[in-house]
Amino acid sequence: MKALVGLGIACLLLGDVSTAQRGSPEFPKLTGPYLGQKPPGMTPEIFALGTVSTDLYNHSSISMSQDGSEIFWAMAPLDMPSRIYSSRMVNGSWTQPDIVSFTLSKDGDCPVLSPNGQKMFFNSNRPLPQGTTRRERIWCAERTPEGWGAPSSLGPEINDEHLHWQVSVDREGNLYFGSERRGSKGRDDIFVAEFMGGSFRKPVSLGTEINSEAYEGTPYVAFDGSYLVFGRDSLWISFRQENGSWTKAKNMGDAFKEGICPYVSPDGKYIFFLKMGLGYNDIWWVEAKVIEELRPKDVK
Repeated sequence: MKALVGLGIACLLLGDVSTAQRGSPEFPKLTGPYLGQKPPGMTPEIFALGTVSTDLYNHSSISMSQDGSEIFWAMAPLDMPSRIYSSRMVNGSWTQPDIVSFTLSKDGDCPVLSPNGQKMFFNSNRPLPQGTTRRERIWCAERTPEGWGAPSSLGPEINDEHLHWQVSVDREGNLYFGSERRGSKGRDDIFVAEFMGGSFRKPVSLGTEINSEAYEGTPYVAFDGSYLVFGRDSLWISFRQENGSWTKAKNMGDAFKEGICPYVSPDGKYIFFLKMGLGYNDIWWVEAKVIEELRPKDVK
């Protein structure tokens, strides 16, 4: 059933009306928060099976608007490049997922909304307007009254060195991402580029409380910058202290083994993450109580 629904939605999303009419299932009526899904408990469950998590290739977790009325994710139908999809709640029901306009003819991955919902950051190996060789870079599209504007590259300060996968932005506009670049302590480190005066400053590798000689990547930073969740063979978490330093990262437990691309819902209730392996590739979600359980008593 998962494969049938996934294929049907892929046909609908790609505009293959003739295929959809030959028996692909209609998109169901979904009402309520989180695409109308039954909330999980403390044991992770696959999110939106057959709609978001399908036999198609997921390549990110989700990202949501602050009021929960929009959800974005990346998916690769069949042999086509990964593209960004969205669904919105309209009159109490979720719309059939559709491809976000600026990815209609180009590739895109790991969509992340800014806290105010006016910018979307994503990864893409599309060439720059000058025709530069394709490789992965971070791009940003801004919302306009008419919809999403044309995306632009974040520029050389961010994109001139290797980077990979999910980025995250706090309410101050500071950008967190994984990269194996100058200043890294091992393979990929978590870097932060402060946003000041309308532009990003030089990225800085976070300290040894977070980074090691192992792989660290796919960060999620809390809206207020108070904690950071990231991937390192599992999901790990670090909390920001009053002096601005970070606590020593802790493994979040067996529930998050093999997890990458964490994302915490704007209401703070759920953690979403991606699990990839031989024969499986889905987005999972679970209650976020573990965050407070792991918070040190001396950190607010």
